[in-house]
Amino acid sequence: MGEKDVNDYLTSGIYGTPQTKPEERNRYLGSLRERVYLSMSIEELSSQLYIDALKEELELHPDGQVLLNGEVNSRDLGPYLKLCGQESVQFTIVTNQFAKKSDTGLLFVAANAVNQEVIAVSEKYPLADPTPKEEESVPTEKKSLLKRFFS
Repeated sequence: MGEKDVNDYLTSGIYGTPQTKPEERNRYLGSLRERVYLSMSIEELSSQLYIDALKEELELHPDGQVLLNGEVNSRDLGPYLKLCGQESVQFTIVTNQFAKKSDTGLLFVAANAVNQEVIAVSEKYPLADPTPKEEESVPTEKKSLLKRFFS
């Protein structure tokens, strides 16, 4: 056994097996960025405005898997779990150290690298503005205090 082999063996015994890209794994619930089709933050997941966007992605990539952050309230996860059941898509609720460190609420991932350029649900499926912009109104002439009392 060479000197390098003994040091590697001791290091992995003391510190555990080294992981590739630990910062990326913390952010993406144990997965890697290159495998992600779609990501939602905890706020986007809780708002439930992007369920249709997830359904569209599930139909486009039926071989994918949904990763849900186990730190999110189960009431917020319910509609997404129901959708996974309806579409027969595998899902995993991640409750390990990755879930505690991540602000990601939901990921739709592949088994291998897919290298999607845009993965944020808010960028990939922007919401229509629910309130139409009011047309600029013509400013009305303000009445003086005396005119308001005597008119």
